[in-house]
Amino acid sequence: MQLPEELVESFASLDRARLGRTDQRSRETQLVARQDLLDYIEALWQDVERAGERPGVGEKYQALAVVLDLARSLTAVAFDAVYDQNSSEADPGT
Repeated sequence: MQLPEELVESFASLDRARLGRTDQRSRETQLVARQDLLDYIEALWQDVERAGERPGVGEKYQALAVVLDLARSLTAVAFDAVYDQNSSEADPGT
């Protein structure tokens, strides 16, 4: 079984390739949806912290930490797909 970091990286590679084959509107839709997911998971993390817990320490909240890392990666990949594509379209010389 892969470590959580390796899973996130492996998925990001597949995700990047798939988004690269989609149109701009689809990439933008993905970015909005992924940002919403990330906001939700970060709020969950904050809820745990407000309850006096430390979600970044120990195994109790390991699943939350892994999902947060994945959501951050998903959002970053979509952000890059949207804005890197826009940069390429704005400057055909690149």
